[in-house]
Amino acid sequence: MNKKITFLLIIALFSVSTSPIIGRALTGVGAISISFWRMFIAAICLWIFSALKNQGKMKIRNNINKTIYAGILLGIHFVLFFEAVKITKIANATFLGTLAPFFTLIIEYFILKRFYNKKVLLGILFTFIGSLIILGYQFDLSSKYTLGNIYAILCSICLALALMIAENVRKNENTIIYTRTLYLSASLTLFVISLFAHEQLLNYNLNEYLGLIFLGLVPTIVGHNSIYYSVKYVSPTIAAAFPLGEPIIATVLAYFIFFENISVNIYIGGFVTFSGLILISLYKKIK
Repeated sequence: MNKKITFLLIIALFSVSTSPIIGRALTGVGAISISFWRMFIAAICLWIFSALKNQGKMKIRNNINKTIYAGILLGIHFVLFFEAVKITKIANATFLGTLAPFFTLIIEYFILKRFYNKKVLLGILFTFIGSLIILGYQFDLSSKYTLGNIYAILCSICLALALMIAENVRKNENTIIYTRTLYLSASLTLFVISLFAHEQLLNYNLNEYLGLIFLGLVPTIVGHNSIYYSVKYVSPTIAAAFPLGEPIIATVLAYFIFFENISVNIYIGGFVTFSGLILISLYKKIK
């Protein structure tokens, strides 16, 4: 892997790690609104860029529908993630919110019948045990932490399904064409959700708007688009390994910025979960 791609993936890691911190800081903005503006701002920027520098259109017509479906799931993913960030610990939300490789592998193994080596299966076991340690500590259905943890797991499932749908699309479409449609579909989904939830999307103060713009530009366009770009030059396995460091960075930032206590279950469960995800990412090769 050349130095340019390595540097780009490191930039992506630090970019996406700012997302939960900004989400927690936007106390006056609801999870749906945060998600909507993040996707909408990113989509508008990419469509404007496409208008200034023609990117063409999707080569395969059916890929448009697939991308729209992936966008709907991505929108739901972000609502659940930012809701989790607001009501549980950032460490919990980020560790449990990065389980997408685990659920993707479950789908591939049990539904698509793709078989992997024993180290990957060991990774599944580690991820499952680590998640139980985080989720099960002081488990109480009336607790906001428990509900937030469940939201984080559900957001990982949505992302896993979105990635499964998008798996073949990225083989034929360029990064800008794919992500501009993906983010626009996600933002339209979130707009509809906001109508049903009666959540306002406007009337925020300047700092809140700046935070929303930051989310659209840094963790989305810089972070996520860097990952999608890199997939063309390195295997998806290598590209996917870098964002797994997000929980570590976000947890450290939360400790210093919000003075958020890191309990022993997060240390233990996070380490076990992170180890499992690393095993899945490094050894996810079909036999």
